[in-house]
Amino acid sequence: MATLLKEIQSKYSSFSEKERRIADYLLKEAKEASQSHIQEIAKKTDVSVATITRFAKKVSCSNFVELKVKLGRVSHSQSTVQVDDIVQRQYEEMFLDMQELSGNKSLANVLSMIENAERVFIYGLGSSGLAAQELNYRLSRMGFTSEAVTDPHLMIIRSTLLNKGDLILVFSRSGQTKDLLTSVKKAKEREVNLVSFTAYGETPLTKLSNEVLWTMHPLRNSYISTGLDMSALFLIDRINLHLLEDPDRRKTYEETVQVIKATVHEFD
Repeated sequence: MATLLKEIQSKYSSFSEKERRIADYLLKEAKEASQSHIQEIAKKTDVSVATITRFAKKVSCSNFVELKVKLGRVSHSQSTVQVDDIVQRQYEEMFLDMQELSGNKSLANVLSMIENAERVFIYGLGSSGLAAQELNYRLSRMGFTSEAVTDPHLMIIRSTLLNKGDLILVFSRSGQTKDLLTSVKKAKEREVNLVSFTAYGETPLTKLSNEVLWTMHPLRNSYISTGLDMSALFLIDRINLHLLEDPDRRKTYEETVQVIKATVHEFD
């Protein structure tokens, strides 16, 4: 059974304006919502009680009571005010949430696609480009033929020249960036597999994807990302460690470590 967090994220783009107000509130204030009456939530989100009841059923809850129970499972303490404590809490919450969002079956499918791809192209614009570069760095060190593409013009060029055995990995929190979607649509015309790393479901990107790996919703417990999305890095680490279970890849990876060390010492 899908968790409440995953249900909300995967259906977010299909919600009405009123339903999105409820979703935003639940994602941001899960603990408060889990301790509130339905009338209180209705007042805070400026919707009717009936709208909240319909929303609960839309995210696979039989009623509001079940919604509150599920909220209680994903809510964590938010009492600390020190900066270091806040950062620590956000990391802890991120790891807990990612355990709920990251399905083993989806990850296994993605690993298989990477292993069987002729070439791997990793797309990302803006801060998502940082994740694309990091994953490319990891894959290339294991011997994969990969490239991070973070420029929209180069992205459309790469998409036009793809072959059927190639694989596209796309980092996009919203899944609705126009320039990226233009390239992704062109890539799908070349009959390539597509994996998206995103926080929103039922978007143009997820509809084009063969597989989706979920990142953390930006409103979840006021999660602050000032650059590289740490939930994306968590997924990159999982992919990296699973691929390194292969002895040949680990050997190749370790060889690159030695080469880098030798190069550094050469210039000391």
